[in-house]
Amino acid sequence: MGIKYFALPVPAPLVNIARINPRAFLSDPHFWESWSDPPDRPECLYLDKPWRDLRDLLGQPGAEPARPAYELLRGEVKPYGYGWIPYCRVLGTDEVAAVAEDLERVDLPPLYQRWSAHVSPDWAAIVNGRRDMVESYLKDARRFTTELAGQGLGLVYSIG
Repeated sequence: MGIKYFALPVPAPLVNIARINPRAFLSDPHFWESWSDPPDRPECLYLDKPWRDLRDLLGQPGAEPARPAYELLRGEVKPYGYGWIPYCRVLGTDEVAAVAEDLERVDLPPLYQRWSAHVSPDWAAIVNGRRDMVESYLKDARRFTTELAGQGLGLVYSIG
């Protein structure tokens, strides 16, 4: 189990509706599959547990305002009883385009160097051990957001 991340495309005309109730767009997997034919429809973006590593690297301490790519991963679950309440968010077409553009410029090695100065050596070693997975996530996020931006789509994501 664990807290995971996934994002789905949202057609531009439905972005404002999705902002009213993002979970409605997340809870029905058949909805997003039904609005276009498979060759035209982007796949979802699914990031397993170390998605936080990528978020922490993109949201460097003291980096205000956050870089546009951070908006793809902004948020945290709310603990509740023995579980959590997922965090859901919608990005419009302009936000997706800004995220895609910024992700193309991301260079992970300098981000790792700056980030590791703010955490314990043990935690830095753990994250460094997951580096290949984080780089794979970055590649997937680039592909996903570039495809959505190219098609003029928004997205809805869930952390939980």
